[in-house]
Amino acid sequence: MGTLKEFKNNLQKEIYGKHAQTNREKGFCINCLEPALGNCYSEAGKREFKISGLCEKCFDKICG
Repeated sequence: MGTLKEFKNNLQKEIYGKHAQTNREKGFCINCLEPALGNCYSEAGKREFKISGLCEKCFDKICG
């Protein structure tokens, strides 16, 4: 049985073709591939980028 982290990494790989950590380290959103912090307009958005690899703009589009 895998860990939650392994599940998350495998899901990201399936959806985006890469792991979010790779893009996070470079500062780019895993979805739009733009500089993530430029598309984060709140502290919550910056925290979300560290968790999911999505900038706030993309996260908001996905989650409504």
